[in-house]
Amino acid sequence: MDEEFERYAMLLHSAASLWRARLDARLRPWGMTQTTWRTLWLLRAADACYNQSELAARLGIETPTLVGILDRMECRGWLRRVPDEQDRRQKRIEITGGGRDAAREIEGEVLAVRAAMLSGFDAQELQAGARVLERIVERAGARKA
Repeated sequence: MDEEFERYAMLLHSAASLWRARLDARLRPWGMTQTTWRTLWLLRAADACYNQSELAARLGIETPTLVGILDRMECRGWLRRVPDEQDRRQKRIEITGGGRDAAREIEGEVLAVRAAMLSGFDAQELQAGARVLERIVERAGARKA
């Protein structure tokens, strides 16, 4: 069983790395990466604004790493930091109209990568794979993004 654990772990890592590389290559002409896209996606879909720590946790990255990403995205006009009304020490991250436009423009590219990576799998295979990944995420104690 140890060999199967190792094989699965290596394949999981390879699949995630290849997916990210394909997506990054596809988004490069827009000056985006998977992380910037996921940030826009989360902000666009959110009912409320996140602070930097909450957003970093949702993205699965460290807050100091996120700061640089947010700086670049803010310079491009995709988001803005606004003071939290409850806690002035905190900044809330809001997507701008330009960020919404960028997310809409890039969405087709993201969907094209997804379709290319998942084509040829039937619904049962995808459901079984999703169940395994959901259990891994649960065991890691991470939130679903």
